[in-house]
Amino acid sequence: MVYISRRKKKGKYYLYLEESARIDGKPRRVWQKYLGPEEKLKDLTLSRLFAKQPNQISITTFDFGISSALWQISEEIGLTTTIDRNTHKNREQGLTVGEYITIAAINRCCKPCSKSALASWFKRDWLSTRFKINPEILNAQTYWNHFQYLEEKTLEKIEIELNRTVISKFNLDLDSLFYDPTNFFTFSAGTGDDGLLQFGHSKENRNGNRLVSYTLLCARESGIPLMHKTYPGNEQDAKRFKSVPEEINTRLQALNRDPEKITLIFDKGNHSNDAFQAIDDFGFGFIASARNSTQKDLLHIPHDQFIDLLLPISGKAVKYIKKTRPIYGKKRAVYVVFDPQKNKKHTCHFKEKIEEKIQAINAYFNLRLNIKKWRKIETIEIKLNSMIGKTPFKNIIKYNLDGSEPNFTLHLTIDDDALKYHLETLGCTILFTNRIDWKPKDVIWSYREQYIVEHAFRKMKSPTSIQIRPMYHYSNRSIRVHVYVCNLSLLLLSLLRLKLSKNKFLMTYEEILDKLGSLHALQILTTPRGESFWKLDTADPLATKLGKKLKLKNLL
Repeated sequence: MVYISRRKKKGKYYLYLEESARIDGKPRRVWQKYLGPEEKLKDLTLSRLFAKQPNQISITTFDFGISSALWQISEEIGLTTTIDRNTHKNREQGLTVGEYITIAAINRCCKPCSKSALASWFKRDWLSTRFKINPEILNAQTYWNHFQYLEEKTLEKIEIELNRTVISKFNLDLDSLFYDPTNFFTFSAGTGDDGLLQFGHSKENRNGNRLVSYTLLCARESGIPLMHKTYPGNEQDAKRFKSVPEEINTRLQALNRDPEKITLIFDKGNHSNDAFQAIDDFGFGFIASARNSTQKDLLHIPHDQFIDLLLPISGKAVKYIKKTRPIYGKKRAVYVVFDPQKNKKHTCHFKEKIEEKIQAINAYFNLRLNIKKWRKIETIEIKLNSMIGKTPFKNIIKYNLDGSEPNFTLHLTIDDDALKYHLETLGCTILFTNRIDWKPKDVIWSYREQYIVEHAFRKMKSPTSIQIRPMYHYSNRSIRVHVYVCNLSLLLLSLLRLKLSKNKFLMTYEEILDKLGSLHALQILTTPRGESFWKLDTADPLATKLGKKLKLKNLL
């Protein structure tokens, strides 16, 4: 039998590799190898030992950094136990529901794959050392069987309980909440009119595929998701938002939070009279953007009347002017924000579009004018108006047809006054809020921080991690659980990011996954029957620092 012995000399521990055997009925040491001080074992060179027994040495490499860090977070918030407490699986067979879901959620951050490919990933990841199971039980059928424990109300209970834990352990400030809806395409055929899979307007320009819509409510700190909702893909954002204030109010009550101390931040796609009536009734503060077309007079205020402002953190220079006027039945503070850099960028892009349209029109009619049907003025004008397009292009691009039927000459011109009038509006954003006493900088920057939830959506739709789409589920329950697993994955990742930022590691999601992804664990077995030991391979210096700060080596 080969084993490692530990001996104390002068207050320090030293390690020896030994083999013992029973000789003449008595235990005897066959051989002994001195390994060195225990505290320096991580730096131990085993080349000579390995050289003597190369055929017996076994080294297995596991992906370690990402899964261990997320597993650590899941343990801190009690993810597995929270799910199990709310699902009540009776049969003690295989893994619990919480363990199945936790494994799937961590996989979405490491190397997202289908449930059928989960076992293959699991075998190569350090997470497999935490469970004494046959990886083959991680398959699509097993997950579908366990999805039956996760009804919509059950998911909501789990989410609320996790909210309480996360808010408490990470001391989250819920003063500002970001709300945004989106949708994702699928390759599923759908189950009927009452299903979540529906045809609608795809935000990824995949209108030929059925869609599933979902919303996120994120905390200001690190974009931590607090609430999500899955709903049919053909439901409009504004229609959906009518019921959102009540849902948020119910969630805040469950978390013992006062709605009047909460500020909701959302964009112009969610507006309706009913929604703002509900917001006012519940006492929420809000900051929202308005469609420029609803406040046209504000867009042409001379910029010399604006006040200069440097935004916090980014240091970006913008201009603003504050007005007060009734919007959706109540007096609101209105801010017109002018971004010079944005104006310059959009001006160049708009002029390019005008030039492209003029070239396309000339190229089209140079080949067709005065030939066959293009001899009639009505037919020509219909096509011209179609190619020029709607406002603002139809106000700027003017055409003149000289001559008479059947011989015309086409001339295109630009209305300089109309062009100048439109260019003044580029780079302008109109914000309005019921936080009338807030400082302009706080209102403008709070709205700009909406990029936090947009980054969350981008991460959920990323092709390299989380990857909410494409999806192949078709039943409503499976779709909801799939979205929830992706939401849990985002929760774990955003909490990891927050934890690192509090330790002065300011990193994006991509940087965290890239660096931790370079950390691998080596399981070394010196003899077939001996005990294995672990060693981290050489990684990126920053990855090594992250591992030490998170104390990941303690998990080996």
